[in-house]
Amino acid sequence: MSKTAPKKKKSGRQRLWAWIKFFALVIFIALLILAFGFIAFAEKVDGLSTPRTAPNADGIVVWTGAGGGRLEAGAALLVQGKGERLLISGVNRDLKPETLFNLLNIPEETKTCCIDLDYAAEDTIGNARETAAWAEALGYEHILLVTSAYHMPRAQSEITLAAGRIRISPYPVSAENRLHWYSDRDRFDRLLSEYAKLLVTMARGSNKQQRDDAPDTPLPKP
Repeated sequence: MSKTAPKKKKSGRQRLWAWIKFFALVIFIALLILAFGFIAFAEKVDGLSTPRTAPNADGIVVWTGAGGGRLEAGAALLVQGKGERLLISGVNRDLKPETLFNLLNIPEETKTCCIDLDYAAEDTIGNARETAAWAEALGYEHILLVTSAYHMPRAQSEITLAAGRIRISPYPVSAENRLHWYSDRDRFDRLLSEYAKLLVTMARGSNKQQRDDAPDTPLPKP
C-alpha cells in the first residue's frame, strides 16, 4: 500500500505573494463597490428636479452656496405660506441684510418679520448645526430644506446627524445645464467630490450610532 506524499510547505515568498493577491482582490472589490456607488449617486442626483409643489412645514431653510436659484426658491416658498419663517444659512459676512433682502421678491413686511439670517455657518456641517439650533429654538419639527440637487443627500445626512428628530422635506434646486453628468467634466468633478464628502458623513454617522448604541460601562465600586 503506497503512502501519500507529504504536502510541501509554502515558502515565505509564496505566502507573501498569496497575501498580496488577497489584498489586491479586496482592494479591487472595494473600488468596484465605490464605483458602482458613485454611479448610483450621480444618476439619482442627476434625476432630481425642482418640485412643482411643496408640502407645508413649520419652517423653510435655504443653504447658500454655488448654484443659483436657491434664495429665489426659498423666498417663493415663504410667500406661498409653506412655512412660518425662513432661515438663510451661510450668508457671506460682508453681505448686509438690506442688500440680501433687496434680492428677494417678497413684501416688505415679510422681510422684517419672517426671515432669519445665519452668518456663522461656513460649511455644510455648520449649516446643519445652525439649522438644528434654529429649529430647536423655535420648536420646529418639520422643515423644507432648499439647496442644490447635488448637495441634497449630504445636507439631509448632516442635519440628521446634528438633530435626528427633525423631519426634512427636500426641495432640490436643479441646475439649468441639463447635460448628463458624464458629459460635463465640471459637473462630473463636482459630483465626485460631493460623493466623497457624503461617504465621510456616512462614516461619521455610523461611528456616532455605534457610540450611542454602546452600553454604558458601570463605574467600579469604591
